[in-house]
Amino acid sequence: MGPTQSKPASRAPVKSSPPGDIDYDARKSFYRSKDVAEDYDRHRFKSKKRQRRNVRKWRAIQKALALTEGVERLLDIPCGTGRFTDELLGEGYRVIGSDISREMMEVGLRERVGAKGLLGFVQSDAEHLPFPDDAVDCVLCIRFFLHVDGPTRVRILREMKRASRRWVLVDYRHRYTLRWALWRTRQALGRTSERFERVTRAQIEDEIEAAGLKLVKVVPVELAFSDKWIVLAEVPQG
Repeated sequence: MGPTQSKPASRAPVKSSPPGDIDYDARKSFYRSKDVAEDYDRHRFKSKKRQRRNVRKWRAIQKALALTEGVERLLDIPCGTGRFTDELLGEGYRVIGSDISREMMEVGLRERVGAKGLLGFVQSDAEHLPFPDDAVDCVLCIRFFLHVDGPTRVRILREMKRASRRWVLVDYRHRYTLRWALWRTRQALGRTSERFERVTRAQIEDEIEAAGLKLVKVVPVELAFSDKWIVLAEVPQG
């Protein structure tokens, strides 16, 4: 019998989302990992179920964008690896992608060098955007507010309002689902310590108003089961 050949060590799977119990600064660091960036799309879209979720989210974004007018230049933050970049470009928008993670943006740019309408990728923190006032017509912010608390969301919304000429479009995770009720039940019974922050409609309205924006429309991603809302707000004119 010949010598036994050892199998090559398998690479440990890389998670696409940070642990629920870490703070905001740690979450920022999580997405700056090269391993996370390189594996992100594989995790995010690896199953038909997740692909369908992405399609539903994009359709809700389309519905919200259809209510706007005069949008040519659009800032997508955090853009990550470019989750909606191709769709936005396909709709004819001129897109600036921005993210705190250079590693994530490098993956996105690698796939889209020379894409028509892509104005570039810019590394930035959403609380301190490196853009002048009224730099874009619309700021799009998807899958971000679940990572930050209310006061931080208001600061970010104010900064987006400053950089946008007219529109701000964000997504929120809300409480009006069976999933929230089940989590509350498990929490009351001491069966979970999972962080599971969700907001009420009143909280969203308060945050939009506190940022100096006007709430235009709340678009459900899915009527029955999703806890995601696309929220369109307008910068007051005049």
